[in-house]
This record gives sequence, C-alpha cells and structure tokens, in this order.
Amino acid sequence: QIVISCTMPVKYPSSFYKSILKGSNVAYLAQSNGRSIGHVVWREESNGSHLLSIGVFVQFRKQGVGSALMNLFIKSSASKVIYLHVTFENETAIRFYSKFGFNPQENVPNYYRGLVDNSALKMQKIIQ
Repeated sequence: QIVISCTMPVKYPSSFYKSILKGSNVAYLAQSNGRSIGHVVWREESNGSHLLSIGVFVQFRKQGVGSALMNLFIKSSASKVIYLHVTFENETAIRFYSKFGFNPQENVPNYYRGLVDNSALKMQKIIQ
C-alpha cells in the first residue's frame, strides 16, 4: 500500500488494496536490495486486461524499472486487448505508454474521484 500511495498521483480507496489481497487484481512489486521500489497492478476483465496502476519511486526512475513492470504486464495479460486510464495532464505517463504501443481511445468523464479535473484518457493496445 505504501509503494502504491507514494508513487501515484491519485489516492486509491481501501477496497483497491483489499482486492489485491483477495486475488481479484494481479499485483507485482519491483525490488532492489530488499526494498520495494515500484509496482504494477492489473485486473482481467471481460473486455480486456485493465492496467490499474503502475509506478516507480522517483529516485529509481529512468533505470528501466517501469519498462520492466510494463513488459511484465503486457506478457502476462490474459487478453489480446490491454488498456489503461491516465489523467490528461500526466504527459510523462502518456509518452511512456505511447512508447509501448498504447494509443488514445476516448475521453472518459468523471473517471477519477477526488480530482478537480476528474476525466481520464483511455489508452489501448492490441497485442499481436
């Protein structure tokens, strides 16, 4: 919970963390020297594999950790359709996702709770 809350711009409800413990969501931690430094969380849904959260502590960014986590998600997803949501102002994340072949699909209004601009950009990738 600490790794996710410290690496993400949005606050997740306790039900999100409970779904990881129950196994409803797939979650992995990236570690270095016994310390957790990043995470990836996704859920298999009827319309595809939904990337819920991916993040790396600032001091470990630009070292391939995020790319390794993204590749783990892409290779482990049960669906050929994978997708995610991102805030429009998070241009760094949008560029990161684009590097992995995710393409903008649609604006999803009222996606995020607790944000002034709560709309999200849905991005999707079809795995060949």
